[in-house]
Amino acid sequence: LNHIDSDGKFLLHMEKRLIFAFDQYCEGKKTTKSRKRKSKVSNEVSESCEHLIQTFRLLQLLCEDHHLGFQNYLRFQLGHTSSQVNIVKTSCEFLILLCDSKESIQKFTTIEISLVSQILLFLIECIQGPCTGNQELIVKSDVVIALDSIIYSVNRNDEALSEFDPTYIDLKSLMCLLLAAALEGREDQTIRFHLERRLEIESLLSFKANLEFAIRSITQWTKHEGRLPTPAEKSCITTKQTALVALTTVLLELGHDISSKPAKSTRPGGRKKVRWFNELNLSIQNQEEEQAQHTGGGGTLQKTKNGSQRTSSHAPLIGVVEVAWRGKVEKACFPIPFEVKYLPAATKQTFLNEVDMSSSEKRMSALIRKSDYFIAEMGLIYRKVEASPIFLRLHKSLSMFKLTNYGLVVALNLNILLNKSTLGAPYRIIARTYFGDVKLTTYQHMSAAVMIMLGAAVTFGYILITFTMAVTEVPMVIQQIEEELGPHNTALVSALVSSSSSSSSPSSSSSSTSHKTTITYESIWRVWRLNIFALFATIGFIFLHEINFDGTALFYSALIVAINMPLLFQTLRTCVLSCPHSKHSRNYAILYDLFIMKSFLRNHFFLLLCCFLGYFINGEYFSLLLLDVVSISPVIADIIRSVTSPGRALLLVFYLFCVTVFIWASFGMNHFSSSLQVPIALEDGVRGEKSCGSMLQCFYFIFHEALSNQAKLKSFLATAYVGTGNFPMRIVYDTIFVVWVGIILLNVITGLMVDTFSRIREEKQARAVSLANDCFVCGILR
Repeated sequence: LNHIDSDGKFLLHMEKRLIFAFDQYCEGKKTTKSRKRKSKVSNEVSESCEHLIQTFRLLQLLCEDHHLGFQNYLRFQLGHTSSQVNIVKTSCEFLILLCDSKESIQKFTTIEISLVSQILLFLIECIQGPCTGNQELIVKSDVVIALDSIIYSVNRNDEALSEFDPTYIDLKSLMCLLLAAALEGREDQTIRFHLERRLEIESLLSFKANLEFAIRSITQWTKHEGRLPTPAEKSCITTKQTALVALTTVLLELGHDISSKPAKSTRPGGRKKVRWFNELNLSIQNQEEEQAQHTGGGGTLQKTKNGSQRTSSHAPLIGVVEVAWRGKVEKACFPIPFEVKYLPAATKQTFLNEVDMSSSEKRMSALIRKSDYFIAEMGLIYRKVEASPIFLRLHKSLSMFKLTNYGLVVALNLNILLNKSTLGAPYRIIARTYFGDVKLTTYQHMSAAVMIMLGAAVTFGYILITFTMAVTEVPMVIQQIEEELGPHNTALVSALVSSSSSSSSPSSSSSSTSHKTTITYESIWRVWRLNIFALFATIGFIFLHEINFDGTALFYSALIVAINMPLLFQTLRTCVLSCPHSKHSRNYAILYDLFIMKSFLRNHFFLLLCCFLGYFINGEYFSLLLLDVVSISPVIADIIRSVTSPGRALLLVFYLFCVTVFIWASFGMNHFSSSLQVPIALEDGVRGEKSCGSMLQCFYFIFHEALSNQAKLKSFLATAYVGTGNFPMRIVYDTIFVVWVGIILLNVITGLMVDTFSRIREEKQARAVSLANDCFVCGILR
């Protein structure tokens, strides 16, 4: 533009347009006789304001994307032969004339507020980037005095009007953004010196308190009505949060404590009145004075029992973090989402237990990968809590509710333990007592009544716990499934498009088809190979068993289901992600993740099943509820992890133990069959012993007795006497088994679990020390 418009005709036209429209506005204001009501505005004033708004909007759009060249061009035109045009200075003069005093601002009409807002938006856009020349021009002018006037202004002429903000919070928000933009990227003290000298910090602190009050008022009102904020309310909150961030940034840049309270006003104030405007805003009579007087920048005022007022504490709305950048440490402000307090403690603790704490890069990388899940879970819980007060109480007291419910479980089982006779299931007790001929004593009646009440309370408690967790876990699982299936659907569509586009070439089409077939066969074999191997191994075992023993169809079916069904479920879940999916496969993936992958829901569904079995089948199932202590106590959870973490190594050791038992059963049956006396039940309940009738019987016998007697063969084999022919061989046979199994293998199993538990404990201690002493983000010592 500097080369094309060397005479500056464009800026001259813009300046003349602005001056002409502003002169028309001033003439219209002089001829206006009544300014007490907003509705009485002359057409001349409205038209001139519209022309000014449109012109400033055009200039603002030309400065978009922090166009430094055009920003400077608005202030100084290099190489122009004609006179210079300073649009920035002209805009500042207009703003100063419009906001020359607090009284004139208080009489603003709606169109005038829009005009001042547009001028502020233009000035913000022409200094962001930053543009240092425009920053200094604005700060050194009387614009700062005009901003002070805006801070103190309240529209007292029409406070009851619900279609606009009577406290000018939106206008003051733009003022905060302008101040923050003026301090952007300034390493010198020029801007700070002028602002500290001409700005009134107390007014900024008071407005900061008003912004916080307005944001909390909207959220409290929506919470009071039991609903979520509407889109208009969300936009209002976002605007105020942006202004609050800008205002906090200005206060920090000027070296003021953002937690300090504004000074008390000396003006007398009446009782604070709260009014709601169009479900969007809260206006307070004399808000600037009384908000500082009563709350001091704190929370809202509440009445106590004796009628006095107290300030309620609130969570902070703005977060401040120190960032090391270019050799300096700077403070950055950001709005804290309202849902941040709803991050579940279990989710946070699980992340801290699993994240790699060795370096800050690994920690932050894991946090970034997990952040989407955190945000989605917090947002989901926030929406549920805001829509349902019952869910809020359940969510807050979930841990205490679990402990209370487990206490009822202990009391229920203690009642069963101390009962002199077996009562059975509560349902059967009721049926036999009221519909049968069974008569219970007084103490049995009391014990049965306690059992029925405790069983019902425990069942209801687990229903509430499971429902509370399912409300948050089910949508999260569905969202994860959709995210997992999304890229595969895109890849499938791309593959189909590329296949159709390459169909014109026969050679390329055939090669592409062969390559696609190879990949398909490889993927099928990679996914299903473990299932195929397990199925053939099961069929082979059934075939060998049928040859040597008489088996039943029920036994063989149960064997196939027990071995192959878990693998089949897992394989089908994998195929959902690697193959085109349908509605049924999506639902299957959701159910699999809920009942198999989500341990909390899986365990509580199992406990809920035990409750129903104990209530309707037999009371013995209530004893399984005591296992819930694993999900309550972190210490017991670590003990369980010490067994499950080295699971692969423990399985290999167990396999080696089975191989050892088989070897000893083979040699024992051939050389020491008379010593291997298996206990049997004879007729009329008489018990006796006999030698092993088969290799499988010897294997079962040695396997059971070796585990029961800590691998001491002497304790369950017939005694070998000195002088017999097989005595030396029995010594070798017994001693090697005791050394290999009793000393080595069993101690290896114990060592694996103890080492794992020690490692888990050391990792937890190291994590606790790192979290207490190191910054999670940068790793610098606190």
